[in-house]
Amino acid sequence: MGEKFSSAVINGLIQSPSWPTSALFFTYDEHGGFYDHVPPPSAVVPDNIPGDEKLDRYGFRVPVIVISPFAKRHFVSHVVHDHTSILRFVETRFGLPALTARDAAADPMLEFFDFSPPNVSIPPLPDAPLDLQQIVNCQKLDLNRRSVGF
Repeated sequence: MGEKFSSAVINGLIQSPSWPTSALFFTYDEHGGFYDHVPPPSAVVPDNIPGDEKLDRYGFRVPVIVISPFAKRHFVSHVVHDHTSILRFVETRFGLPALTARDAAADPMLEFFDFSPPNVSIPPLPDAPLDLQQIVNCQKLDLNRRSVGF
């Protein structure tokens, strides 16, 4: 269902009149498992935020895909980014001030782009069909996990 939703959003953007001037950052809020072999690096503390957590370390890495007619094809960045890097990109693009010390220190992700005349001829993604039996299997698995305390 996630593939179907993603396909609909991406294709909606590609087929819209806004496509020639757009950038979509496709990422996740959580990492989804303990697959990563790289320990989370230190992070700039956002600001003087009261609480028990120091917020001075990133979490595990999450994927990000930049979808844009200006995106470099087959590009892999090796720069450390976090979710505030997307905010920094918006702030940089529109000349806005940073909201916190963390987004002020974030890289604005400009290395993902080539701002020469864009390639707007990208075809839409193929349809992501739903396998109803697999959806039922996933729902059963989820119910089983909840019943044993996962």
